[in-house]
Amino acid sequence: MLLVFCPKISPRLRYIFHHVFTTSMGIEIDFTTTIDTFIAHNGPKMSYGKSPLGNEFFVESVDLLFEYGLQNTTIEVNDWDGLPVFFGVTKKSKLPFDVFAASFYLLSRYEEYLPHIKDEWGRFLATQSTAYKNNFLDKPLVDFWILRLFKQLKEAFPTLEVNAKAKEQFMPLIDVVSPFKYRHKSFFANLLQWVKALFQLNFWELVEQPLVLFRIRKDPWDTFQFFIEQFSNTRLKFRFFFLFTNESYMDRGISYRNRAFQDKIKTVADYFDTSLLASYSALDSEKKLEVERNSLYTLIHRVVNTTRYAWGIKATGETYRNLVMQEIEGDFSMGYTDHFGYRASTAVPFYFYDLSNEMSTSLKIFSVVSNEHVLRDFGPIEAIKKLKMAKDILPLETGIHAFSLSNSAFERSAANESFRSLMLDYLCTHDQ
Repeated sequence: MLLVFCPKISPRLRYIFHHVFTTSMGIEIDFTTTIDTFIAHNGPKMSYGKSPLGNEFFVESVDLLFEYGLQNTTIEVNDWDGLPVFFGVTKKSKLPFDVFAASFYLLSRYEEYLPHIKDEWGRFLATQSTAYKNNFLDKPLVDFWILRLFKQLKEAFPTLEVNAKAKEQFMPLIDVVSPFKYRHKSFFANLLQWVKALFQLNFWELVEQPLVLFRIRKDPWDTFQFFIEQFSNTRLKFRFFFLFTNESYMDRGISYRNRAFQDKIKTVADYFDTSLLASYSALDSEKKLEVERNSLYTLIHRVVNTTRYAWGIKATGETYRNLVMQEIEGDFSMGYTDHFGYRASTAVPFYFYDLSNEMSTSLKIFSVVSNEHVLRDFGPIEAIKKLKMAKDILPLETGIHAFSLSNSAFERSAANESFRSLMLDYLCTHDQ
């Protein structure tokens, strides 16, 4: 157990210290504001504040963890032996920056509560983030800070040990917006798709579509039996997220009332963890999200306690407060839809801190390093390189390597063969 002395214990301080030590490293901590108690403690201990008490392990604080509400905070990034850091402090501190305040700033998504430019769908832009502007978006920077903090504490207290490890570190996600490319879609949708293929001179789709609609050929996106045969008896733990809502301009899947679609979901749920890919409408409507969850629950007869948003999250606070109100346990939307990397600068699952109400919550957030759209933009070979690098550099054993693909990623076609083949090889190398 590590004892922490601080002059004041705030909700922010308690939250981030528990994440850094207990969640990330499995080190139990306790707090004290009494100097005599701190001095009398014979085990590992540190102090956090404006000045050290003596010669103890001391980390100097800035004001962030003792504030309430939001302040326009200036971020000045410096280098700490190869790691970007901010919230610099004086040489009295064992670290050149306030690691706890900086970690809280990134994990709480503090910058997303401040005025910022949004994209056309109302989402926070990756290019507006501190991580993007300072070239550490592709690194779980908070985890690197924590590892370096632990190494320094270990030198001071050799008996201190890391006791936490992720149950699953390799976590592939499958987003199912539409289970079929052609079948079970309206006449207008298929006509529009055929005309688009004609203008793009995509001759294969012009031939493939009628073959599928006349049931001469299987729908290319109906890859679910392949998943079952290939992965149901392996160590890989796929998580499927189905868009289960009415068709709309923003959510162009298949109606949740479609029986063939329902049968696919029930079949997949027999073999894999199955949950909700929340619609665009559910981003702004707690009621809509509740309807979609209940509809999926009625179908698979299992509590839907995790979510992922098909369009990503707009405002972190508002979106996650809705999930907390519905007692959802976990969310897999913490990532950018158009950039590779860590939106919260961590690969370790963490609990949502509600800055509007200044309280920690029970909602666990899982960082997703990339989605299929971003990976395809890299090209197959570069995409695999990026994924391997992200997995290999994870500094903490509690970190997870989560990335999302779709059912169409495993379509058997000449145009998709390279991506499909390399992705299968990547997945199979982790079946150990």
